[in-house]
Amino acid sequence: MDLTKKVVFVLTYNEADLWVKNYPVETFNDVFGDYQFIMLDNGNQSVIEQWCNDTNSYYYASEFNIGSSGGYNWIYKVANLLELNRAVLTQADVELIGTEALDTLFNNWTNEQIPFYPQVNKDLWDKDGHVYNLGQLYSFNPAFILKNNFTIDENYVVTHYDDADVMRRMREWGVDLINVLHREYPHLNCVQGAPPSTTHVVDGLYTVHHYSSSKSPNSSNHENWLEYNKDYHTAKWGGNGMPNQYPHSDVTWEQIHQQDATLRGDRLNELQKFNINMVLPHSERWTRLGYYPYPVEHEINRFWKQYLTSLGISMQGK
Repeated sequence: MDLTKKVVFVLTYNEADLWVKNYPVETFNDVFGDYQFIMLDNGNQSVIEQWCNDTNSYYYASEFNIGSSGGYNWIYKVANLLELNRAVLTQADVELIGTEALDTLFNNWTNEQIPFYPQVNKDLWDKDGHVYNLGQLYSFNPAFILKNNFTIDENYVVTHYDDADVMRRMREWGVDLINVLHREYPHLNCVQGAPPSTTHVVDGLYTVHHYSSSKSPNSSNHENWLEYNKDYHTAKWGGNGMPNQYPHSDVTWEQIHQQDATLRGDRLNELQKFNINMVLPHSERWTRLGYYPYPVEHEINRFWKQYLTSLGISMQGK
């Protein structure tokens, strides 16, 4: 693993055939030579492992499928362990057309800024370019994510609602979320293909294939996670679109502005910021399905042992 390069984390589950088609071994390093790719494989795909060996990318296969909710948190925490100042998070069904999208994500952003590329068209953006979910292609400062508890709420097991929840928390808290298309490419749009296609295309930059949810053998699996997480999401975000445990749900925004003169726009005071990020204990929602308690931490510890071993550092007796 060459950490002098810009690091791109890729989450994958069942996209091996699509990945090797979009990123052929023969040309990958010619195009992406300035980047170190780290693959988190939730599906234990031998094709992905071989591809990593052939391209000098780093491969880690999780023992359990921790999905996007666990996978995103794994990426944030591993990026912090590796002492990265900024990294990109993407998924294996995102097809990059060259490096321009990645290059922009590594511009001189501040630690508090999270630039992202949307996976929906402009009709679903607000006037500032905000969208309902964080999506599958963005960069981040891991210390900022962890310090301010913008990890994924792991009560959302495996997938569905997870990145919409964290996007909402970030937006309410006042994180500087930057839709890169909105700011840097106002002439471009993220356009969905003609039905029954589920792809979203930004000409010359990237395509999001939504592969794992559209691939028929796994589509019912996605519906299962949707149903499993639905009640928690409804319970958490009841009322007027704010968490049920939110202590000021009956206070108007005008009253909040009067109480706290330091607010800018719709930004929250410190007490409200704390409460917007409150989550319930989550491990039991995983263990009832046969996972270890706190499965993300389990996978981080397995990765760390594998990584240190690759450096010739033994963890025996520790």
